[in-house]
Amino acid sequence: MKRRKKKLKRKTKVWLSIWGTIAATGIFTFGAIKVASNRNTDLADSSEKVTSHMENSAAAAKSPIRFAEVSESFGIQMRHGPGNRGRNLPEDTGSGIAWGDPDNDGDWDLYVVNYPGPLNSQLNAENQGDMGMNRFYRNDNGQFTDITEKAGVGDLDGFGMGASFVDYNNDGDMDIYVTNYGPNRLFQNQGDCTFVEVSKSAGVDNPLWSTGSAWGDVDRDGDLDLYVCNYVEIIPSDPDMLASAEEEGLDEDIPISLNPNSFDPQPNAFYLNNGDGTFQEVSVETGTLNPEGRSLEAIFCDLDGDGWLDLYVNNDVSTNKLFLNLGGGMETPLFADLSTQTGTADPRGSMGIGVAEFGEMAGNIDGLPDLFITHWLAQENALYQSLKGPSGDLEYRDKIQIFRLGEVSIGTVGWGTGLVDLDLDGQLDIVVTNGSTIEERNNKSVLVQEPIFLFWNAGKIFHEVSDWAGKAFENKYSGRGLAAADFDGDGDVDVALNVNRGAPLILRNETETSNQSLTVLLDAPGHLATGAKIEVFNGERHQIRWWLSETSFLSGHAPEQIYGLGAATQADKIIVHWSDGSQTQLENIPAGRVTVSPS
Repeated sequence: MKRRKKKLKRKTKVWLSIWGTIAATGIFTFGAIKVASNRNTDLADSSEKVTSHMENSAAAAKSPIRFAEVSESFGIQMRHGPGNRGRNLPEDTGSGIAWGDPDNDGDWDLYVVNYPGPLNSQLNAENQGDMGMNRFYRNDNGQFTDITEKAGVGDLDGFGMGASFVDYNNDGDMDIYVTNYGPNRLFQNQGDCTFVEVSKSAGVDNPLWSTGSAWGDVDRDGDLDLYVCNYVEIIPSDPDMLASAEEEGLDEDIPISLNPNSFDPQPNAFYLNNGDGTFQEVSVETGTLNPEGRSLEAIFCDLDGDGWLDLYVNNDVSTNKLFLNLGGGMETPLFADLSTQTGTADPRGSMGIGVAEFGEMAGNIDGLPDLFITHWLAQENALYQSLKGPSGDLEYRDKIQIFRLGEVSIGTVGWGTGLVDLDLDGQLDIVVTNGSTIEERNNKSVLVQEPIFLFWNAGKIFHEVSDWAGKAFENKYSGRGLAAADFDGDGDVDVALNVNRGAPLILRNETETSNQSLTVLLDAPGHLATGAKIEVFNGERHQIRWWLSETSFLSGHAPEQIYGLGAATQADKIIVHWSDGSQTQLENIPAGRVTVSPS
């Protein structure tokens, strides 16, 4: 009887939490719609939003973008998540994938995050061998070799979420940071591409359920600081206990074990680099704790153009946060929460994030980062275009429907994303990996799989062109992490995807084009390069990117920027705005690869 009362009490508490969150989400959503309406954000002729499928298909068929899936032939063979799915939220959330060059041989190696199996099973490292460990693939002229065990970065005891390559100690070698459901790992490169795990001694072994992470020198003291997103506090629950789907707009109820509304959020962590290989946790002091956010991803980027790195945090079923860096003169950096004032307090379920300047499409290049954010089912993705108000205040407006990126994403759950120029025409295209968190109706052990989106930039609008992009796009996946890199060194952008409970995909770009490209590499310490603004001028085209400021979802793009030059054989000018405020300028740069160092 006592046990039954306890169970009833717990059910009541869970239901109150769910309905409270639903009510709050409704209020926030109404407020966001009201604000958008008052701003006349996307209220052009509404008929322009009703696109003709036939017209779109005819235009999309002209896209030259093509990919080939080459993972197995190039030596990448593994499966994410051994064992049967256990119907628990951590299993369905991961994992990420990252590109870097820790052996300093000039090509991009690949780190694939994994986990050991179902949360509620007896599977462990001892009885499953190495099936669930993370994998590190060395790139040898386009062919990959698994050197995980030799490198010492398998993290067999971890439950992997995300990864990033970073030189955290300024020794010139790229280290690896891994977020886990449980203690995080920091693998220190010994200079020969073997690693030692130092997270505890460094002070970054966060014990909570960590997801995304972001690096940047926020206080300009010459080393990289770290922000870690923490999601929710998981309390074991019965997968057969259901939450009503009526208010979620779904066909069937959601198991409480899979509903983030069922669990309390966890505060995030901000680690200030001490410069001696250790970190100090200062989330409370900096104003970035975000205790009510169920955080999944974050970026450091100079959002307002004042030279200091700001922080944007993607939250799930809780409002996103924009923390503006208040600048120097303080021993500990201080941030102000300007989410509501800037129009970015988005209450939807936000996962992946990308950063770029899309102003050319709207005829308004302001030199500030725009934000592309992927969302959960029935919420459509967002493209926040930045602008400065009459008084100089930063503001964002969601242009997702004007750019024709909205309607197509309503029926999917978006995760990792890449904002990259796939056909080298000088205009950014968008790749999104999708995968539902809803279970198959007739097989609860499997999640509904979804297609990859490939948005081709046609100048003023995007076209979804995956139907013409290659065989890999004919299939559906439980996609999660996504990271871009020119792994074969041919001057165009390739893409890697991590698939939940599936094999990773390596999509080699095989677009046939005569367009030229310029690959920009930064030869500078991480604290100068990370977050640097790179401008490339080519005729009337002005392209702007931010170095390592977009984290996709639990993932890391290669530290390079590839600019399409179209028919031009050179770029007129490159300006690099380093993170310390200094600049380097080059002129008349031939197509190909260029390495830029501080002046």
